[in-house]
Amino acid sequence: MATAAAEHWRAIALSTDAADREAAEDAVRTLYAQSLPGSDPEIIWCRSPLEAARLILAADGRYGAPVRDRVRDQVWAAGRAELADRFGPREFGRVWQAACGTLTPLLSSLITRTSTAVEDQAADNAERIALRIALTHAVHGQFDAAWLPLYEAAGMACGLGRMARAAGWWWPFENAVLLTERPLVLRLDDQGRLHHGAGPALAYPDGFALHSWRGTPLTAEFGARLAATTPELIRAEENAEQRRMMVEHYTPERFLKESGAQPVQHDETGKLWRIEMPGDESIVMVEVVNSSPEPDGTFNVYFLRVPPQTRTAKEGVAWTFGLTEDEYRPMKQT
Repeated sequence: MATAAAEHWRAIALSTDAADREAAEDAVRTLYAQSLPGSDPEIIWCRSPLEAARLILAADGRYGAPVRDRVRDQVWAAGRAELADRFGPREFGRVWQAACGTLTPLLSSLITRTSTAVEDQAADNAERIALRIALTHAVHGQFDAAWLPLYEAAGMACGLGRMARAAGWWWPFENAVLLTERPLVLRLDDQGRLHHGAGPALAYPDGFALHSWRGTPLTAEFGARLAATTPELIRAEENAEQRRMMVEHYTPERFLKESGAQPVQHDETGKLWRIEMPGDESIVMVEVVNSSPEPDGTFNVYFLRVPPQTRTAKEGVAWTFGLTEDEYRPMKQT
């Protein structure tokens, strides 16, 4: 049950669908009626967490005091305490890990990256500090799915779950609630890191965006260059780390084919190719032909990336099997 709930909430957390504004506003009114009876806050929609944070700074206190502790934190704490009593300390830890363990690091990272990107838009240190303070009052909406799976798996109704299903980040104050749209783009690699080589990895309707390669933050300028990579741009790039990203995005095989490289050695296992990279390690690959034909009788050709110190094709192929060149003596290749 817990695993199914986690998968359900992962889909919610990573959703790029437009916010369900009617459902979100209804959930807000329910949460306020439960936590702040008699209140009737103004509901303000924003296109991104950055736009919301800037509105909070511009409001200069007109929204009243932040009430995250009452509409979110106290609800979370009460539910957690009830679950801990229900399961007991040891079983609670196991159930928590099963329901939330995979989502927690993923969504914590997304929250941190988004918050840092908001702060990075500050014009000066004073504005950075003000934005940071505003971010401490945010409820993370769909990114709260890190802990909501357990509540759902345990059969506990939670108004915060309705908010997470309907919208992105939101800010509760005494007199106003700022709700944000979900992102238009959210792309991760197979390890759950923000990653995209042809545009932003995370982007909102107002243009607020994060560029990232394998979890490494990129500037928008370099992100654009990455998307337009050519062999000439790769060779001209002076930053070794960025050059490696460009090669990975372009793929070493394609770079090899289109950069005029020549084989430097060949033997019975294949051809050894080397591309010298100024100020960085060489790109070395072994070209091998699959020994088993395809149904149409052709033989597929593969390029294997091997360590830069590789001297022969056979040494490179042996390395892919965890062997030395002398140890690699196949009786039959399949």
